[in-house]
Amino acid sequence: MHINQAVEAPYFPRVVEAVREKLEFLIGFFRNPTAMGSIFPSSEALTNKLVKPIKLSNTPTGRRYLEVGAGTGAVTESMVKKLSRSDRLDVVEIDPTLCSLLRKKFRNYSNVRIIEASVMDLKEIPYDGIVSSLPFNQFDAKFVQQVFDKYRKMMKESSFLTYYEYKYPRFLDKIFLERNRRLEEIYQLKKAVGDLLKEEKESVWFNFPPANVRYLTK
Repeated sequence: MHINQAVEAPYFPRVVEAVREKLEFLIGFFRNPTAMGSIFPSSEALTNKLVKPIKLSNTPTGRRYLEVGAGTGAVTESMVKKLSRSDRLDVVEIDPTLCSLLRKKFRNYSNVRIIEASVMDLKEIPYDGIVSSLPFNQFDAKFVQQVFDKYRKMMKESSFLTYYEYKYPRFLDKIFLERNRRLEEIYQLKKAVGDLLKEEKESVWFNFPPANVRYLTK
């Protein structure tokens, strides 16, 4: 079945599946809180902002997109709705259990490929757009720098990178967690990337926690 030809499931099974996905996300958080970053999946308001730069392709070969840190596929669902018949989507998730869930969830989408790997192990294929859900504020600054370097190498000319960050970490860390020095390093790294690429920002309040979405283009 093609990417935009999936048949919608009946209402009750969809509700059961949605509850199961939220439980899987929560379990994934307790398994690896640093990699997950939150106990709640992204809201529809946030996912719609993240995929906003995806435009309908009119070329026979289509466009190629990359999603990193897919979790249970909340952002993936918003992405596939915007893809044309000729587009391709590579979805990267490091957690084996979540990868199994993603393969089942998107098994009828022929243009979607689920990749169980770290972003750092990916081949540097050029993409027309990258959507990242990695929780950068949970990582050390060196790794964040490596990830952004990787993303830049995989961006075509005129391609985009979108990612988000929760609105609270820097404020709370300064008061409670005493990690402000590490967060300040990460903030400066992201600012430097924003200076190298064209950057815009939008707020999403209908998400828990509220978030900032950043759009970077070459």
